[in-house]
Amino acid sequence: MKEVRTRFAPSPTGWLHIGGVRTALFEVLFAHRHGGKAILRIDDTDRQRLAAGAIQALIEDLSWVGLHFDEGPSDEEIALADEGYKGGFGIGGPLKPYIQSQRVARYKEVSEELIRLGYAYRCDCTAERLEKEREEQTARREPVGYSGYCRGRNVPASVPHVTRFRIPEDRAIILKDAVKGEVRWEQIILRDPVLLKSDGFPTYHLATVADDHDMRITHVLRADEWLSTAPLHLLLFEALGWEAPVFAHLPPVLGTDGKKLSKRHGATFLRSFREAGYLPEAILNFMALIGWSPGEGEQEEIFSIEELTRRFSLERVNTAGGVFSYDKLKWMNGVYIRKLAPEDLEARLRPFLVAAGLRVDDAKLARIIPHIQQRIELLPDAIPLVEFLFRESIQRDWNAMLKKGMDAEKAREICSRGAEALGAIAVFDAASAEAALRKLAEECGLAAGPVFTVIRIAVTGQKVTPPLFESLFALGQRESAGRLAEAAELLAAGVR
Repeated sequence: MKEVRTRFAPSPTGWLHIGGVRTALFEVLFAHRHGGKAILRIDDTDRQRLAAGAIQALIEDLSWVGLHFDEGPSDEEIALADEGYKGGFGIGGPLKPYIQSQRVARYKEVSEELIRLGYAYRCDCTAERLEKEREEQTARREPVGYSGYCRGRNVPASVPHVTRFRIPEDRAIILKDAVKGEVRWEQIILRDPVLLKSDGFPTYHLATVADDHDMRITHVLRADEWLSTAPLHLLLFEALGWEAPVFAHLPPVLGTDGKKLSKRHGATFLRSFREAGYLPEAILNFMALIGWSPGEGEQEEIFSIEELTRRFSLERVNTAGGVFSYDKLKWMNGVYIRKLAPEDLEARLRPFLVAAGLRVDDAKLARIIPHIQQRIELLPDAIPLVEFLFRESIQRDWNAMLKKGMDAEKAREICSRGAEALGAIAVFDAASAEAALRKLAEECGLAAGPVFTVIRIAVTGQKVTPPLFESLFALGQRESAGRLAEAAELLAAGVR
């Protein structure tokens, strides 16, 4: 059996779409499930829509989300194609280059071969002539498309021209799709499509067929929207005498309204999910379950990339579209956050805390992590829970403190005596802080709850925080006592 080889071939015209992540994931899972190789190829022949820095962003995003390819562009190839490339994400491989703009000579060679074999021809029709054709076809209520004017004209190579593929007439095409089963086209609607443009760059159709052959791709897993191009691609493989890969057209990713996922549903680019605080492991796990099922009767939903690789098969890819639920992804992200080792969560939180303007103290963060880990679903959820630890001054919610029988004088006394009680502890930790403050409540003749609310707001600024005594320990003895003393002074001065 030949080596299984799949390819993910994004176009660097913008941010990586979450649907593209699903395609790339399935490509990687399938190849590695069969001991094969997943290839990353950059399809950058659409020069008008090419975005500066997009190749860097694409490869960086794929790396961040944890999709590892066995072959792909080297640092040198990427630097040639993207002036903004900073290096460090190159892969390399024996069938380079893996960037289409660096393979233009090869496409010209294939184009000439198709002309020699009689399957393609040169066309020098001007834009004005083509526009006139379309207007006349519209007036006659005919299908709009190229008339085939240059089919028999033998246009010389010396004049500006494009290369067109000669679509056979009355030819049915059958595709044995690995997901959809047999798909049949009784007639091909395309009208002699362009393969090579006048600037020497190929269209998608010529480039992808040549690349798939040259890179020995055995299986093409791609979005369902590309199904309509399959007849042309099969004809090109046939004309060139090349074996076509197995095609597997994947079901669309849908919003909860059953329509194709788009920005009207919410974030759609991988970068947006990253910035929102989703974990790459959760994203891959979630995307794997959109359009694929682990098995009949299987209830488990949490899978590592290794487990997904062992289980993945095209037979379990659905033909119907899969729904992208933002609520479910958020839930799954929370599950993954809770599974992280505390030091791992600490490292992932730090960039978000710094971006929020917090001066992070590693010791304080390490002490509070175990007490917030169960409370967050997205990494930025931690910011309001821990920011009191990393700000020199805090804004206190006095209204939440002074209610239900708690007046300013009583709160001042609790804060003043609380500062003394915490400052007097010989060995400060959460347990000793709790004992001291419970004793204070008894001495004040008050229930513990109202006293602890005053302490919590005086020290952290807010009513909802991680557990009080663990928060005090994380902040530290001196700072906790100092904030209580400060609150007492403000209450005495009537500042609230």
